[in-house]
Amino acid sequence: MRGERKFLFKRRMKFFVVSSIILLGLSLILWLFVATELMTIDTSIEETKQVSLKESKIPLKDTVNNKPQKIPNENDLNSTPSLPNTHSNSIPSEPPEKITESTFSDSQFEESQPETTKPIKIKIYKTFNLVLRNETKSPDGFSRNVYTINNQFPGPEIIVDKGDTVRINVTNYIGRPTTIHVHGMIHKETVYMDGVPYVTQCPIQNGSSFIYEFEAAHPGTYWYYSHYETQRADGLYGSLIVKDPEESRYYNYNGEKTILLSDWYHDESPILLRNYQYSNSTSIVEPIPNSGLINGKGIFNCMDDPIKKKNCNFDSLSIEEFYFEPNKKNRLRIINTSAMTSFYFSIDGHMLQVIEVDGTPTIPSSRFHRLPIHVGQRYSVIPIRLPQYTPTLNFYLRAEFAKKSFRSTTPNYMLNSSPTELKAIIRYSKGENDKLLPATLSWTLQRSSLLFPLIDLNPLDLKSYFQSNLPENKTYYQFDFVIEKFNEQIPLKFSHKGFNDDIEYFYGSINSAQRGVSVYNPDKSTNILKLLLEGKMKSFPFYWNIYVFKRRLTIDLFLKNNDDLDQVFYLHGHKFWILGQGTNSTPEYSDLNYFNPIRRDTVVVPPLGWTLIKFTLNNPGVWTFSNPIVWHQNIGMISQIVELPKVVKKFSTIPPIEWCKLCNDDDKNNLKVCQTKKNYNLLDEIKNIWNNNL
Repeated sequence: MRGERKFLFKRRMKFFVVSSIILLGLSLILWLFVATELMTIDTSIEETKQVSLKESKIPLKDTVNNKPQKIPNENDLNSTPSLPNTHSNSIPSEPPEKITESTFSDSQFEESQPETTKPIKIKIYKTFNLVLRNETKSPDGFSRNVYTINNQFPGPEIIVDKGDTVRINVTNYIGRPTTIHVHGMIHKETVYMDGVPYVTQCPIQNGSSFIYEFEAAHPGTYWYYSHYETQRADGLYGSLIVKDPEESRYYNYNGEKTILLSDWYHDESPILLRNYQYSNSTSIVEPIPNSGLINGKGIFNCMDDPIKKKNCNFDSLSIEEFYFEPNKKNRLRIINTSAMTSFYFSIDGHMLQVIEVDGTPTIPSSRFHRLPIHVGQRYSVIPIRLPQYTPTLNFYLRAEFAKKSFRSTTPNYMLNSSPTELKAIIRYSKGENDKLLPATLSWTLQRSSLLFPLIDLNPLDLKSYFQSNLPENKTYYQFDFVIEKFNEQIPLKFSHKGFNDDIEYFYGSINSAQRGVSVYNPDKSTNILKLLLEGKMKSFPFYWNIYVFKRRLTIDLFLKNNDDLDQVFYLHGHKFWILGQGTNSTPEYSDLNYFNPIRRDTVVVPPLGWTLIKFTLNNPGVWTFSNPIVWHQNIGMISQIVELPKVVKKFSTIPPIEWCKLCNDDDKNNLKVCQTKKNYNLLDEIKNIWNNNL
């Protein structure tokens, strides 16, 4: 009897101790949530995983859409940058509406919060499912194999709000490996979601899936596409828009539309690339496009070509149309998704005004007629119908092929067979009697009859809305490049001098003495980021084009184009200031802009000219600096910046296990870089105490 009482007493004591621990643990958890304010609400809806974007371009919505109301800080109104003086163009800029409720901050349109206001951080997930396939389509009337996304070409538009956590579930059925990169998206501690094969991930194999997850921190115009080989030229791309309601209120527009401009080829891109690399011609000639598309639609007359005639499909011929509500302002988000071609974008009877470039809000520009836009670049413009065209209801929207996109050695017969412009239609009426084709003329054709000169936008005239103070620095690098062909057996070669070695603060590639060949040739069994996380990046071949920067600094990078056609460069993970551009041998200091220069991520380097950019190395990761022209990128025009490698290893977020498994690495030790970190789990400890005492 006494033994039984003793047993019951011990059992009650254990129960009391465990209950006390549980109550203490729950109290501790509650205190941690309140003290750190890191309570996260995952509002992702499981049903969205089963919903396809096939039926509509409208993004999947979540049940939680009510964000905390933002409170403007009236003190910040005094720091609003003033508009610059009107440019010298003959047509003045339209002044923007006065800001009365909010101002911009360095985080782009994010309103300042009073110091005493600390709202709970809420994560809102937006999930999108993209299924990649290889199908036969006729976007311009000529049938060919096209890569589609959810059976669409181009892929469905993804629309999210600033601050959303975006999940893009990619399923690959195209018959080849692939990756998806979001052009212009700046990843913070999620560099493993940047989507560059053999640099930040191994490819997604055919029949496999992978989920990209990142925060859409900055509003703006972006686009997603395959970064694997030349797949983008065969259709793997779509737009991604990050919205902020403050934009429409400040810039005073009522609606918006997205316009994807693209050159288009009738041969599949791997065939074109092989011919480009191994052509018997003694001169270098990039593939000349057969056609062009606006939002995946175009018109090509193949009846005159006996070879292509059998592939004609006139039932698919169409031209994109846009409806503008009269007396309303529209925002046009323009993206150049081409393989190589730059365009002059314009709308007959309208002038244009830029309000955003490459995700950077701008002070509204002076009005102009034509917008030059190169591969990978994005602009948001407000079209303004001129008073003399008020009675006109239908206008042509045009994208003229820029001649400087093509090499001077290109044979005339190839240039003569290439398209000259793309067209879409702007309509101000939805009436059935107003569906006539426009009778308007392009600004280019009216050049000689204009009472004022034809005005093309000078991108260097654009000013960032938020005026930032440029860091002072004395660190300078030069990057020279040219495309050469040595003989018929060796493919085209990208060569450059690389960064200078004789400067004080240079932390260059380990094999710096061997730099100069510079034809990018990656290790296709792994990726650089994984090697870094595994601690295996002790040395690497010079043909990986790797430059290591071990500390934070700001650099001026001088890009020198020794070629006779426009080149364009895109820096992942950063935005840079453009200080100047020219065709003379070296820049004059007086020609450079150190007062509120525009910030962007994709820049043009003119033929036999230069561009000087400045950026700060403050985003740890492995970032690609490359030419987004498909043909140039795939002959080795890629370099890599390994930025602050020690910090990368200490990220609070680590890649998911699925990221490691993309490399087909069976070594369990190598998978550790992706496994969840061991955190103290109070509930597990309570469970262990209970099991050990009962």
